[in-house]
Amino acid sequence: MMKRLGIAGEKRKNRGFTLVEVVLALALSSFTLGVIYHLYLYQVKNQAIRENILDMQQQARAALDLVSRELQMAGLDPRGVNRDALKGNDFFGITFDLSELAIHADLNGNGVPTDSNESIVISHDSDTMTLRRNTGGGRQPVSENIETFSVKYFDREGKITTHSENIRQVEVSITARTEKADPQYPYNGGYRKITLQSRVTPRNLGL
Repeated sequence: MMKRLGIAGEKRKNRGFTLVEVVLALALSSFTLGVIYHLYLYQVKNQAIRENILDMQQQARAALDLVSRELQMAGLDPRGVNRDALKGNDFFGITFDLSELAIHADLNGNGVPTDSNESIVISHDSDTMTLRRNTGGGRQPVSENIETFSVKYFDREGKITTHSENIRQVEVSITARTEKADPQYPYNGGYRKITLQSRVTPRNLGL
């Protein structure tokens, strides 16, 4: 009797898995793999969104930094042509224009800001959403995915002015957007945006 029980127990031990157990195991495996896959896709998507946002922020900051540096040189006049008795060779450090930013500086000290890189025009190409810089050799791109670029000019009293000779400060506003739209972002057609603003006092214009 003991011997027969041992053989029966051994048979039960070696009988393998039933069809139900195999189906349940496959279902659990499929569910686990599905969860892992969806988590992976979620992480990949979030990483792409983060990189898109970071690139947008870098484009906006780079553009604002560039314009601010250019403005700091506006009106550089080492020979003092704007302060002497002669008026024929005077020049404005900044020319009033709402559609672009025109900056002038006598970098080589020859009395006229007409040489390369001495007259700089910053403009915005709305068709390609590109900020461009022209130093005389054509409008070169400096920053992409820039949705808007605007400037305001202020006099020594901090009031808005439309006269080039009165400009002492410039307020620059730049709005950049992400390169790609996020279908799940409910605003601006899926494009995230950032607006940076800075008011610059060119040291060579003085208050």
